[in-house]
Amino acid sequence: MRIILVAILLLFTIPESTASEKEKRISFESQSLSESRNILVRLPADYGDNIKKAYPVLITLNDEDNFKWASSIVDVQSSRFGIEDMIVVGLPHSGNYSKDNYPFKKSGSIEFNSQAQNYSKFIREEALPYIDKNYRTNGGRFIVGHSLSGLFVTNMFMQYPDSFSAFVVLSPSVQHAPQLSGLLKEYFKSTKTLSSTIYVSLGDMEHQQIQKEFKSLKDVFIEHSPENLTWTVNHMENTDHMLAAFKGVYDGLAWVYKDWYIQDTEMQKIKVDDYIQHYEALSKKLKYDIKPREKHLIGFSWFAKNKLNDSKAAIEAMKAAIHFYPESSDLKEKLKEYEK
Repeated sequence: MRIILVAILLLFTIPESTASEKEKRISFESQSLSESRNILVRLPADYGDNIKKAYPVLITLNDEDNFKWASSIVDVQSSRFGIEDMIVVGLPHSGNYSKDNYPFKKSGSIEFNSQAQNYSKFIREEALPYIDKNYRTNGGRFIVGHSLSGLFVTNMFMQYPDSFSAFVVLSPSVQHAPQLSGLLKEYFKSTKTLSSTIYVSLGDMEHQQIQKEFKSLKDVFIEHSPENLTWTVNHMENTDHMLAAFKGVYDGLAWVYKDWYIQDTEMQKIKVDDYIQHYEALSKKLKYDIKPREKHLIGFSWFAKNKLNDSKAAIEAMKAAIHFYPESSDLKEKLKEYEK
């Protein structure tokens, strides 16, 4: 089973070493955990060049490998415009993986594990504020938990649903906590509306015990998820428990950002106000200001006019680009050209 987590804090921060300009390793003295923890930080490629730009934050749990995988995945997906680039924060465990991440005092109990509660406090009240204070963040917050930390992230979702823009739960070890499904059911029944986003997945090659309990968890989402909750429960093909930690990050982030891109067939139907409403809704869901890529709108506008012979769609897309990027004189000149 993988290992996990670690942490952060505003006070008594001591820079430990810098792996590169892009990756940093920092030591923090946590008051919540009464010990020092490491935090790993991967900065976006243009972080040093674009000093006015702020970024969302992705928290990864388990061990250092999870941080490295997530950083590589964000590199690939952001470079191909599948997601926005992020500050990736790794919280590797300090040798107490189970106590940090298993939410309950013991198997079958609904009484919370005090260490896991302290760990949650450390992430929410020490690590995240430290990152916000020392790096250019924009309010977007995402967290990934795999295996036992999948249980941890699910429990954090129930306790603090507004603490993150999206919760990504990968192969949660529900066979060790069958009570989780019942608790989630009661939580959903007592919560009429929930403006949160959660992605849950399991590898289809995992053993039968985890598959059985995962089905119970999935059924709770299907039968009891409250209004406004954005959720999906996914089965990853050709994936075992360990590979789920890698593939799940890719699939989870792709799902979270699926509405960042609008299909060309849909763009032919919509007007400027529709673009605005679409990205306002996405910003509200992800809890930070997000807008379409300028090049995406320009590219579609050219494609619509020159390949689809659809000047109306080209003009609407260009007007939308001007709305989101009003400082661009090139866009305004291009619009004049299209309107001739």
